Amino acid sequence: MAMTFTERLAARFLLTVKFEELYEDEFETFFHDLMSVRYPDFVDVRTAGNLGDMGSDGLSLHSGKLYACYGPHAFNEKSLNDKFKGDLEKAKVKRKGQFHTFVFVHNDRRGGLHPAVAGLIATAAQANREIKFDNFGFRRFREEFMRLEADQVEDLLRMELPVKEASYGIELAELSPLLDYLSEQRSRPDPTQPVEAPSELKLDYNKFSEDTRCEIVRFLHVGVKISNYYANLIDITERDEVASSFRQEFSRLRAEYDDPELIVWRLEQYILGNRTVPLRQHNAAKAVVAYFFQTCDIFDNPPDGWVGDENVQVER
Repeated sequence: MAMTFTERLAARFLLTVKFEELYEDEFETFFHDLMSVRYPDFVDVRTAGNLGDMGSDGLSLHSGKLYACYGPHAFNEKSLNDKFKGDLEKAKVKRKGQFHTFVFVHNDRRGGLHPAVAGLIATAAQANREIKFDNFGFRRFREEFMRLEADQVEDLLRMELPVKEASYGIELAELSPLLDYLSEQRSRPDPTQPVEAPSELKLDYNKFSEDTRCEIVRFLHVGVKISNYYANLIDITERDEVASSFRQEFSRLRAEYDDPELIVWRLEQYILGNRTVPLRQHNAAKAVVAYFFQTCDIFDNPPDGWVGDENVQVER
């Protein structure tokens, strides 16, 4: 049975708490359990005598992915280098022909890609053109976890999800720095910055009330700051990964609710959790929703020829 929005908030909160406890073997076991539930072709590889694990902590047979897990108590650059390079070299020799993508799985809890991991992946990709490389940190854990059914989540967490509405004050880790940045900026309009208004047809097509339309337009000026924020990040994939997460949650919400006003409200809660927050943070979340609306990552564009509320199609 699919999780409700409240259950998803609870699951995200409980996963964040659980992740803080996962190190070494427990981290690898949780990864194995999660991937075994998500993918029938996943093989959790254990160490076997002199063979070891042959450079692999897991294999996806159909997708050709090999996973190497690194879950230390403290993130150490030397041990990170040793683990990454050691598993890669062993896999190239002992797993030759069994994979084409090397996925590095780690327990770094912060949003975004750790610079040391990014450097290792970039260097390895340049030196091994025949192999693809991928990063699997907390964000990927969360995305895989949130695709599970409610009973599967409960099995992995070994606890029942709360049935009643509760308050969860965990915001999206990857958006925390952006929200802090926008809160410091106070999200005030800058009359010197040109703002491209959203398509009136898109606002009409998604059946927003006048109040919500005005609020989306009101916060569009912050989109310039958000664009600049992402443009200045070292990790150039950050924006697209956040957008992908937004699209997934939007799709879940649209399947759950018919009211676009309620979907907007839930998206703000998706960013911040459902606790009460200071006005600056709330405005920052509204600005993020408006930004992704403007960039066409959430809500639908009207089809060609759609001209208004009566769905009259223009002959072409």
